Amino acid sequence: MTASKNIFVFACVFAFTLALFALSALAQPSKTPLANAERMNGYALGDYEAFWKRPDWHFVTVRYRRDSNEMRLTYANDIAWKALLAGGKEYPEGAVFGKVGLLTQDDPSFTSSAVPAGARRYQLMIRDKEKGKGTNGWAYALFDGRGKAAAEDQDIASQACWACHALVPERGEVFSQPIHMDISDTLPDPAVTPFAQAIPRVEFTTVKAETLPEKIRAKLPPKTETVRLVQGKLALNLFRGTIDEIRPTLARESLRAKMPAILMSVDGTLFSVVQVDDGKSCELTGGGKGVNVTAFYTTGTVPGKDSLIADHQYCEKK
Repeated sequence: MTASKNIFVFACVFAFTLALFALSALAQPSKTPLANAERMNGYALGDYEAFWKRPDWHFVTVRYRRDSNEMRLTYANDIAWKALLAGGKEYPEGAVFGKVGLLTQDDPSFTSSAVPAGARRYQLMIRDKEKGKGTNGWAYALFDGRGKAAAEDQDIASQACWACHALVPERGEVFSQPIHMDISDTLPDPAVTPFAQAIPRVEFTTVKAETLPEKIRAKLPPKTETVRLVQGKLALNLFRGTIDEIRPTLARESLRAKMPAILMSVDGTLFSVVQVDDGKSCELTGGGKGVNVTAFYTTGTVPGKDSLIADHQYCEKK
């Protein structure tokens, strides 16, 4: 075979290999791995550097996550703040909410108090209809304590964020509401707060335990016949953060329905399972009686991969 023919054959084989590679790539699910990147959805934490200190941003509220012992402070830029004060149902382009997640620890001098112990994560929620076109006009960016992108896959994480925020469409998909701190003669009526009027939107259905994956069935109490299973967007868009955040909701449903409550990804590789035993009360950390909760959950970050299963027992408010 002549040199020219050799070159021709090599070129044909190379082109064919490239074509196969391209077809293989197209066949794979669309994913955007981050791997400690500086940006998520085109945004870096530095784009809103130290937003919690900026005079043109406003402190909105504080939340305490019982599942992770984390205190979360929420701030809004001026555009988001004005929309929030106007009723918080529609947010214009450029509205931004920033959140700082702080680890907490007991104050050694006053152990009944939980105090901040350092930043664990930062989160941004930006009204950007182009970058958030797949999540109803909100773009999400999650960062760890170093300011690096905290999600393994931005598409999965974004959809999971939106699945949660979509639970409150009457508030423009924004959970945070301004704290009532005005000086007044009477305290605000708890019956008329935005949270009292909120409609629980986590959907559950009853399924037979025998239809669940074996690794879940093996952990259920003996003779369990039925469970309550989460339906809808949360189950379709699941990632690591949701596994922890859903635990109190599962506990309430388990207590109400008197059976285990489960959030599980469609393929069964990620899940959170909670069983409440209200037959014997327990002591809450802050005082008072609670119910015993037994939980087990996967430690993986995204669906499609098998991961370790962790167990957790704690006392939950009844």
